[in-house]
Amino acid sequence: MEILIRIFILHIKIIYFIFKLLPVDSHKVVFLSRNFDAPPLDFRLIEKELVKNSAGYKTVFLTRRIRGGIPNMVGYYFHTIRQLFHIATTNVCVIDSYIIPISVLNHRKELRVIQIWHSMGAIKKFGYQTLGTRYGRDTRLSALLHMHEKYDVIVSGSYDMIPYYCEAFNTHREHFLPVGLPRIDYIVGSKDDIQRRIYSKYPELEQKPVILYVPTFRPEIDDGIDKFIESVDFDKHTLIIKKHPNDQREFKDNRVTNIQGFSALELLTVADYIITDYSAISIEASALLKCVYFYVYDYDKYVESNGLNIDLYNEMPGCVFKSADKLMEKINHGSYDIKSIRDFKDKYVVNNGYSAQIISAVIDECANRVWAGNIEQLRRKYDKVPETVD
Repeated sequence: MEILIRIFILHIKIIYFIFKLLPVDSHKVVFLSRNFDAPPLDFRLIEKELVKNSAGYKTVFLTRRIRGGIPNMVGYYFHTIRQLFHIATTNVCVIDSYIIPISVLNHRKELRVIQIWHSMGAIKKFGYQTLGTRYGRDTRLSALLHMHEKYDVIVSGSYDMIPYYCEAFNTHREHFLPVGLPRIDYIVGSKDDIQRRIYSKYPELEQKPVILYVPTFRPEIDDGIDKFIESVDFDKHTLIIKKHPNDQREFKDNRVTNIQGFSALELLTVADYIITDYSAISIEASALLKCVYFYVYDYDKYVESNGLNIDLYNEMPGCVFKSADKLMEKINHGSYDIKSIRDFKDKYVVNNGYSAQIISAVIDECANRVWAGNIEQLRRKYDKVPETVD
């Protein structure tokens, strides 16, 4: 395997060297993701700001999920070749995940890479934090692929998450610009409109309190979802389940409401209760001051196998449960301490209402080679924008 990877890296280095001989288009902004097949919300919101500024930018989206199987891998190879061409002929790339060509190749000194990680925060450990663990990457392979290298700017959803991201990316805090993510501005500023659109398509959601269950990805199949379903009183509540795209766990229960056409983020607007475990959806939900509970039925095993950055029991007292039945008992008969979620929001959410505008402005500076590469310049200019959104 290692020999094949070394051959692949040498192969793309040769192709990339040739592409770097081509002219650079300073008005081209390249967006790369390996987590989505279509441009994710944060990318689209940033593009909207770039277009609004009428600076003549053209955007190139290269978004494709990595899947197993020979046909998929062959398709991803040609997708990678397209990435090489566009990375070589632009001054700025915006990414939301680990992109192999970004980290392993030698770029022109003018290229700036802006990482807007696809998660609002790192409740669970990832990247370099989990090397060699059961759920983590192989240490030798990660070194060979230079995992999470070559980032000039890393946009963070909060100040308090920076230490964890430093560990996960194996980098230093001077690379971070903690101005929040565009999706938070969107969900807070457009919550009423999103809610109207959902109710228009699914009016039944207005009839009973809605529980939105968003479990994180687990590599093994277990019965956590089934146990939670059985704990719900469907006469009193509507249950919606939004699994991680990589989650292969199946549940067949017609009592669960199937919602199509809306993301978990958008469904936060109609949910009365959000149930998750180690997913950053809890941070996004806190931006709306929703009632968030943590169903961590495998807590001890998960801490040992993967690890957590946040002590949920300490951060959200009275909101963390290993038992689905006890969690539902709390929902049915208990009261929610809104102070807990407000404190959680204040700590982990930067919501200034200008995230997309700030990131687009940084892109503009990078594309036009105005920014010299000192992140402190960007911090002084952008990370103290007055909050305008509650």
